Amino acid sequence: MSVKKFNFEEFSEGIELPEVKNNPITRVQLIDYASASGDYNLLHFDESFAKKAGLKGCIAHGMLQAGMISSYILNWAKGGILRNFKIRFLDVVNENDILTFKGKIVNKYQENNENFIEISVVSKTQENRITSQGSAIIAFIS
Repeated sequence: MSVKKFNFEEFSEGIELPEVKNNPITRVQLIDYASASGDYNLLHFDESFAKKAGLKGCIAHGMLQAGMISSYILNWAKGGILRNFKIRFLDVVNENDILTFKGKIVNKYQENNENFIEISVVSKTQENRITSQGSAIIAFIS
């Protein structure tokens, strides 16, 4: 089965990417990410430690959230190549939070015979807390 690739001409500034809602962040997911990344900070999987540190419970790794956002972007940009990705973390993501990702095309341009789309992205929790904002540049090869 082939995946439909986007045609660069279909894009224009202001187009919003479809909103995507993830499943709740689970403790198993946090432990798996700690194992994969080597980041064993107890804030991510030891609830009593996290609470003693002043948090309401375990929190997700920032880079786990970044990975989810980059997957959101690339799932949308079928056939695009991620050339630049910037993310700014604004709030913690707690265990059981449900993240929703949104994006918008902010620029479309050509440079050196390549086609580029720049998008802005944001992630929010079920409580509408903004947890991150960022941008990405995606190249589309004709």
